[in-house]
Amino acid sequence: MRYGAGMARSAQGEAPARIRPRWPYVGRPQILLAIAAPVTLIASFLPWLDTAPLGPIYGAAAGGLYTFYAGLVAFPGVIWRSPRVVAGHLLLLAVVDIAVPGWRLVWALRRLPGFGDAWLPSPGMLLLFVSGGVAAYAFAMLLPVASGQATPRTQGDR
Repeated sequence: MRYGAGMARSAQGEAPARIRPRWPYVGRPQILLAIAAPVTLIASFLPWLDTAPLGPIYGAAAGGLYTFYAGLVAFPGVIWRSPRVVAGHLLLLAVVDIAVPGWRLVWALRRLPGFGDAWLPSPGMLLLFVSGGVAAYAFAMLLPVASGQATPRTQGDR
């Protein structure tokens, strides 16, 4: 037997290489996290409340650092391969993005008179609510995969 022919036969007899999925590793929820995390980072410093007598109240002075830190912590979930870890990042982002601006909105409703006339929610607060809703939706999509009841979708399944 020649050396080259024997090597070709032995290479054919080996198991095929395992094909690893490309990004997004856990499917559409990871894409939604890649959108929601940067939106959270930006919206944390935008105005949250627009008041007529005082002007805008920016997120950095109204709890925006908590949402900014949540966006920073959630961002590595974009490149993680484990569905459970990505689900944890999504849950953290959803809870913080809804709870912190919600707390600030309830505070404003109780303390500031004249909703609609004297003050309104601004784009930063609204973007955080939307980003938190997107993260909650992505978490709900990923929950069966993270609990082991389903498999993550790969590129060929779409």
